[in-house]
Amino acid sequence: MAEETFVVQLEDGRVALCEKIVSQPYQDCESHAGLVENLEPDTIYLGIERDEETGAVFFLRPDEAMAIVWILSGALWSARMKEDEEGTDD
Repeated sequence: MAEETFVVQLEDGRVALCEKIVSQPYQDCESHAGLVENLEPDTIYLGIERDEETGAVFFLRPDEAMAIVWILSGALWSARMKEDEEGTDD
């Protein structure tokens, strides 16, 4: 996959240089993440777009990104365990 770069202008005047590394398209939205320059200590971004709108871009430190991965994996695990207990399967 070829990397895509884009710029985000922040309200405080700083400019974030973003490089998309991975994306996951769905029918009506796309989630993507990558590297960001000029916003240290934030070096990672997470973007969520819906219906071809700009959506939201979150700038994160590596430890914050890992915390989000950890809490989402916990939520997914809990949902799966609840499905098993109820006998449902998505």
